[in-house]
Amino acid sequence: MYFYAFIIMEWGLIMQRIEINIHTTNGLHVRAAATLIAKLNTTIKDSRILKKIFILYKGKKSPIMSLLSIASFKIKKGDKVIIQFEEEVSMSIIEEIKNYLEEEKVNYIEQNQTDHLLLENFIAIEGIFSRLSHGLVVVNKENLITYVNNEGEKLLGMSVEKLLNQRADLVIPHSRLHHVLQTGKEEIAQKQVVGKQVIITNRTPIILNQNIVGAVALFQDISTVEELIEELNRVKELKKQLELILHSVKDLIALTDSKGRFIYCNPEMEGFLNSLDNPDKVQFIFGIKKWKFCIKSQKCIPQLLDFKLGNSYIAKLSPILVEEELCGTILTMSPFHETQSLFDQLINEKKRIKYLESELSKYKKLNDSFLEIIGCSDVLMETLFIANKVAKSDSTVLITGESGTGKELIAKGIHKVSLRKDKPFIRVNCAAIPPNLIESELFGHEKGAFTGALHMRRGKFEQANNGTIFLDEIGDLKLDLQVKLLRVLQEKEIVRVGGDKTIKLNVRVLAATNGNLQKMVHDREFREDLYYRLNVIPIHIPPLRERKADIQSLIEYFRGHFNTSLNKEIHSYTDDFLHALMKYNWPGNIRELQNVIERAMNLSENDVLEIGDLPDNINMNSQQNSIINNQIENTETVLTMSEYEKKILKHVIQFYPSFNAAGKALGLTHKTVAAKVRKYNLESYMGKKYQTR
Repeated sequence: MYFYAFIIMEWGLIMQRIEINIHTTNGLHVRAAATLIAKLNTTIKDSRILKKIFILYKGKKSPIMSLLSIASFKIKKGDKVIIQFEEEVSMSIIEEIKNYLEEEKVNYIEQNQTDHLLLENFIAIEGIFSRLSHGLVVVNKENLITYVNNEGEKLLGMSVEKLLNQRADLVIPHSRLHHVLQTGKEEIAQKQVVGKQVIITNRTPIILNQNIVGAVALFQDISTVEELIEELNRVKELKKQLELILHSVKDLIALTDSKGRFIYCNPEMEGFLNSLDNPDKVQFIFGIKKWKFCIKSQKCIPQLLDFKLGNSYIAKLSPILVEEELCGTILTMSPFHETQSLFDQLINEKKRIKYLESELSKYKKLNDSFLEIIGCSDVLMETLFIANKVAKSDSTVLITGESGTGKELIAKGIHKVSLRKDKPFIRVNCAAIPPNLIESELFGHEKGAFTGALHMRRGKFEQANNGTIFLDEIGDLKLDLQVKLLRVLQEKEIVRVGGDKTIKLNVRVLAATNGNLQKMVHDREFREDLYYRLNVIPIHIPPLRERKADIQSLIEYFRGHFNTSLNKEIHSYTDDFLHALMKYNWPGNIRELQNVIERAMNLSENDVLEIGDLPDNINMNSQQNSIINNQIENTETVLTMSEYEKKILKHVIQFYPSFNAAGKALGLTHKTVAAKVRKYNLESYMGKKYQTR
């Protein structure tokens, strides 16, 4: 073999190399490598320098002091290797190594025999190590890695070049080989985390002549096993959850094997089977033919089962398939009467849903003009739905309702939705016009028709031509004018006062009243033929006391409105404030509520409306209700309705100066209050405490 030395610079380091051409018969075998290592140990006594000497062969690099690693290279005769010094050494040392490699004399007969034996054994051992399915790491007594097999490289995620001659505790996470070297005690089946892997490792000291010369670690990746264990635990947890579910349901549930034998029954099924003398197969319950059909068709089979004592069950037998192979069946049974009850409930819920959908559909169909009317109670929505539905026709509409319920809002809404929405909407308050002027106001007059008629004037009907006329308080029209109005409705034409010319009209008529026109017809105060001519489409607006669900929405609306107009910043109200408004009967309806909120916001000194901001009649009404309720609830004596009525009346009239005021508080007419006061001889109590309030 021959050599030559040269110096190269790499990453700022000075490295010396010897290139050697191997001439020995068996190459750089174990004995030759061992001899070389021994020579280096003798020549270079500095262990720090020895650790910096490497052998390079075919892209592989190994510390020259690692006999096992060098031998695993299998360097043959004629191969070239490089011995690299990564720490500067003197040329005399390199010369000495050169002379040794060139002049070494060996007994080749003895050497060949020994080398052959060593080589055979080493190759066998190295082959075993490299093919192990476990990782293998060997360290010397200084905890420097001297050998790593192929699986070890994979599990540690590092190449052998980066591992060899490195301290194990610095390159292997959580390594304890240094601890084994210190204690001499082996560590068996220890878990260790390396990167994202979990490995199980055995660590054993290497002892020679009672001295610890190294240690070996044998390890295996158990991440898959850990995942399987975790999956198994999840399955166990699911099993427990399933058992809890099966134990808690009222249905009868059983599992069978492929022969129909019961392998699991929940408590409900166990109790049922006990009543049948514990049959061991599902065929006894479900029938052999049905069971065979289920098995053959691999489909669910429903059936109504009748048993003794009149018990009936809705049963279902279902096949259990695993990878398309039948492995059993599951039987579920529900008492028929419970199922029937649930079915009835479902039918009722479907009806309710259908009703709610219908109501929602009505709301969605409402024109935006009607959505301006505040409230969403059922009675109000029904009224708005009817108004919305008839708006686009030209039929006459009669709107009824108490004062302050919003009849004009409904009339305006109908006009805005109608085909006449771009034409005039003329409102006439029949109660506000003097009787001697009402005819002229409605039908107009010619010049000189009466004293003061200096010019021709068009009446409200003419002004509303092609549009809509709204006749409010229609019940206040005198009988003689009712006749003329009837002719207008029938003939769709008018004649101005003082004129003889007939004027054709195209007007839709909307009328409204807060009175009872039917009673007025009966009392001959309103023409029956006019009533029926007006009452083509009747729309009734419920009073506020019948739609108290809308009160809170109305409060919010008026609060926002008056915050703007009064320059206030009132953001809410107390529960007592709302409770008092909800308890009040609202004889003046929405108009009265609007006035109450405006008054309260004017008087309030806070940013929250309180019960003290309400008028006395509403505040007192709330207190009276509480007092009366307490009187009724705190006694076991049951009185007659007349006695309760007398008690309530006696208490209320003390706080009001007149029948009219007391009637408003009670939601009754003044005539009714007066009659009842006289009936119970309570006149002396009238207004008794009025001045003390």
